Amino acid sequence: MNMDRYDRYVYDHDIITAILDMCPVMYLGLQDKNNAYVIPMNYGYLKTEDKLILIIHTPNDCGYKRRLIENNPVACCTFAAWANHPDRPYKGLYHDYRSVMAFGKMRKINYRDPNEPCRDAMKALFANNHRTRCVDPGTMVRIDLYAIECDWEDVSAKTESPVRSVEDVPFVDWYNVPEDNERYDISDLKAEREDRVKNRRYLGYLTDEE
Repeated sequence: MNMDRYDRYVYDHDIITAILDMCPVMYLGLQDKNNAYVIPMNYGYLKTEDKLILIIHTPNDCGYKRRLIENNPVACCTFAAWANHPDRPYKGLYHDYRSVMAFGKMRKINYRDPNEPCRDAMKALFANNHRTRCVDPGTMVRIDLYAIECDWEDVSAKTESPVRSVEDVPFVDWYNVPEDNERYDISDLKAEREDRVKNRRYLGYLTDEE
């Protein structure tokens, strides 16, 4: 079995959402007959103990996307932030990245249902777009809100440099820190990787038998 670089995976919920805060665009993957259909979207998110809930909006006259969702609500969502510093290596690295992958099912949020988190969903969208309110509330009747509900066991992140806490999530300011070519010590992350593989508590890894 090939477990190369599996130590780069991240599963902590707070770290994952901190990475999402770095990523302005979500790539939504749907199934279009025998093909994959991937579209960039702006988004927001809500977090519960059990789920990561991704929020997107789309014009309610967007029939093609809606038909895809109705035919197969299963979605794969990916996010990424990338930084390149080829002229300033740090810890033996010339670039760094943060990424998240989440699998879930989509459902349309019913505005008329008082139990739906409509207000929280809109606040989440505005926050990710750095807006504080809807400029024209009348436009709300022309959009549909969707929730993509992802169990936390179906969500993972990955980073180039080791990330052990929320404080580690922002990229290093390579040009304003002393030069350092000593590689990161990731022995603890490798041990965690081995434990997860042994107990099959992971996402994004298949054995040869599977």
